[in-house]
Amino acid sequence: MFAFLQRNSILFLSVTRRPLRPCAVPARAMAAPGQQPPAGVRGMTRLDRTAFQRPLDVCALRLPAADIAPILKLLKTQMLRVPHLRPVQPLGELPLMESSGGGEPGADAPAADGPDQKVVLLDPERVPDAGGLPWSGLEPLGLSAADSPLRLTLRLAYDNYRADAVLRAVLPDGQDGCTSFSRVGHLIHLNLKEHLLPYGELIGQVLMDKHPGVRTVVNKLNTIDNTFRNFSMQLLAGEADYLVEARENGCSFRMDFSKVYWNPRLCTEHERLVSQLQPEDTLYDACAGVGPFTVPAARKRCRVLANDLNPESFHWLQHNVTANKVQDRVQTFNMDGREFIRTEVRRGLRERLAAPAAAGRLHVVLNLPALAIQFVDAFVGLLSPDEVPADQVVPLRAHVYTFTKELSAAERSVTEALCTNVGRDVSRHLREVFLVRNVAPNKLMYRVTWDVPAEVLCAMDDGPVLKKAKLTEP
Repeated sequence: MFAFLQRNSILFLSVTRRPLRPCAVPARAMAAPGQQPPAGVRGMTRLDRTAFQRPLDVCALRLPAADIAPILKLLKTQMLRVPHLRPVQPLGELPLMESSGGGEPGADAPAADGPDQKVVLLDPERVPDAGGLPWSGLEPLGLSAADSPLRLTLRLAYDNYRADAVLRAVLPDGQDGCTSFSRVGHLIHLNLKEHLLPYGELIGQVLMDKHPGVRTVVNKLNTIDNTFRNFSMQLLAGEADYLVEARENGCSFRMDFSKVYWNPRLCTEHERLVSQLQPEDTLYDACAGVGPFTVPAARKRCRVLANDLNPESFHWLQHNVTANKVQDRVQTFNMDGREFIRTEVRRGLRERLAAPAAAGRLHVVLNLPALAIQFVDAFVGLLSPDEVPADQVVPLRAHVYTFTKELSAAERSVTEALCTNVGRDVSRHLREVFLVRNVAPNKLMYRVTWDVPAEVLCAMDDGPVLKKAKLTEP
């Protein structure tokens, strides 16, 4: 859901956050009490898979295999749906509880069935007994109320529960559980809250069990506040194999997850920004990471100059540019973001202004939300006044990512931060103030897109003009 607010020529956008499919544990209807893990697993800190066994009493119909299709169509909404348990199968293959009295297993189940017969398991919540069956539809198919369903006692085990059901049953009741994670290739990345740390190894093992292809589960140990945007991590389960490969927007990215920054939750934003570029545009990716903006922009036939200070990110940036076969349209740099603006962006601006008939716009992306808003001062005094003709529009647009905790006035907060760091009121040059995502309950990530005007580019670089920017009132 998008909301729009027009103020003069500025377009403010916000987006209601929806669950992120690649990252969040899928939301499913909770299983009925009889189909949930046993209560005795609550508080378990070391995974004991055998503790998840429990009986489940169900009704079942024994039917001729040859004529079963029309009956299954009628019973579609009433069949038992349990992970790794087929609702239609031969009786002899069912996981039945052994009789405590030493008799036949599975309540009143017959010991065997013919090779041409199948058993249809019914959901005990929907069909607790024969009265819950749609006899009016079954009778024309040769069944009648006189054909009493079988009573079976199935044995549910660890494999019959999804990850969210297992974790709901194990983790402390009444507290926030483990509700989301990020997956990158074979690796799952968690950010566990303090009360869940004693359960970390169990959580990791459950997630690895329940998600095919996952070999590594890690927990982030600190915030991303260092120069290279990576973080310490704890191995919860599996192999210490951090070399991963991810696919995003039709591109492949390889990296050492422990040494670079990668967030699959930004996939949509990467796509959204690249969609604003035209093939004749030039992109200056000042904090490129391993290339989530660079590679798709180059595939769109934009010229790209991509930079990252982290030597490990720079290595994988070069690798991904080559692997995606866009090296003929990308130049890579390993320097500080401010220096990149003051050298490469300045050079590109001078070349572009010297050829006013050239097509395309120059875009600068500053994707370092914790610090990027401070880098905008590098645009101040980038050119001398005689380099910008008075009648020429500067074709430079900047996209700056930043955080704010001012939830009640977020758009104004990030706009003021931009103006304060530029040292001038540039609010009239804003093109878009966009809510990218909720990072935490009290923290939002925004993108501020603005056209960098000549008065900023040609100003003397003598420090901020305003200590606190005053914005032009709408």
